[in-house]
Amino acid sequence: MFFDLKPIMLAVTVAALLPAIARAQQPAASVPKPADEQRCTGQAGVTPDAQAAACTALIDSGRHSKQNLAILHSNRGIAYGKAGDYDRAIADFDAALRINPNHVRAAINRGNANYAKRDYDRAIADFSQAIRIEPKSVQNVMSRAAAFEAKGDLKSAIADYDQALKLEPNSATALTNRGLALRRSGNIDRAIADFDQVIKLNPKDTAAYNNRAIALADRRDFDRAVADYEAAIKLEPNSAPTYLNRGLLWHARKDYDRALGDFDKATRLAPANAAAHSARGLTLDARGDYDAALAELDRAIALEPNNANYFDSRGSIWRNRGRFDRAVEDYDKAIAIAPGFAFSFYNRSQAHYLAGRFTEALADAGKAMALHENSANALSLRGLIQEKLGARDAAIADLRRAAALDPSLPQPIDALQRLGVAR
Repeated sequence: MFFDLKPIMLAVTVAALLPAIARAQQPAASVPKPADEQRCTGQAGVTPDAQAAACTALIDSGRHSKQNLAILHSNRGIAYGKAGDYDRAIADFDAALRINPNHVRAAINRGNANYAKRDYDRAIADFSQAIRIEPKSVQNVMSRAAAFEAKGDLKSAIADYDQALKLEPNSATALTNRGLALRRSGNIDRAIADFDQVIKLNPKDTAAYNNRAIALADRRDFDRAVADYEAAIKLEPNSAPTYLNRGLLWHARKDYDRALGDFDKATRLAPANAAAHSARGLTLDARGDYDAALAELDRAIALEPNNANYFDSRGSIWRNRGRFDRAVEDYDKAIAIAPGFAFSFYNRSQAHYLAGRFTEALADAGKAMALHENSANALSLRGLIQEKLGARDAAIADLRRAAALDPSLPQPIDALQRLGVAR
């Protein structure tokens, strides 16, 4: 028997704080502003193109001081950023900072643009520059923390959230984001403590109850987790995310009837919630209702066609039905969307293995291992494939390592016994 490498993940209702394009500045002046100056500040109703054009006219007019030119370039950069033209935005923020190296808004917004481009190292450098200019700004530190977290550097992100909380000890946002980062790093007790503090600050914070419940479930404190979900539902009876999260807890405990009841409520409250349809599909799959499960994953994919998880999940349902070619097609799509998605390489390897395509299975198992080298499941699968290909020594090495990494995993232990060797 095989298992998906990717577990069902409990949904988090409060995402980490992401940087956002800051508000445009007013050029310093004491006289009434012409129409272009009003448009360049990005007043309500002005399109990004009109804002950029107005700023260009002012920059080209030759009648503004260096201080104002820095502001004009910064404002035009904001306009380009709103339009999604991040390269031109960065060029304007560069110009603003050349004119005035202490122009903090330009540094922040250049960081936002680099963040949007997923150039996290440059974003971190930009937010660090903003922190040097304004060391007591909580927002600057939080923005850098978000960039560290997006890069996967949770240790640095948590250190920045610590710094933000020194500056503003009762910041619910900083506490929430630090709690989420701590949970991701495996420090569940500290995460729960942060969510406790958020709830003390605001006993009506539904998201905080959700986040604490998820962390409590990680700690297998299911009764307290359910109590938190019930508290959240009492505060907000029509919260689809809360029903989704509680349904995922019931699924993890194999209480599929309760899980489906919560997913039904979530999809009624939020019909366009792709995650709820996906979760409902996975629960139906666990009960063996494959046709209904496929229909739910079809809905999830229609709602979010660029979500690799949903293709991966649908592929696993096809695999469970013995439709290995259809499964591989979906895993192919998941990998095309997310080439670094180790789970889909593992699952595609499994589909090839079950179809008897051992060479293809070995290649995918190797890719899964390259992306997730300490995965006991992937090691075990690669060992089984090596056994089929007659590579006994390599198979034994993989199976022994898999058994050492996860002694509760039955496949490598059974295979080693079959091969007549000790763990």
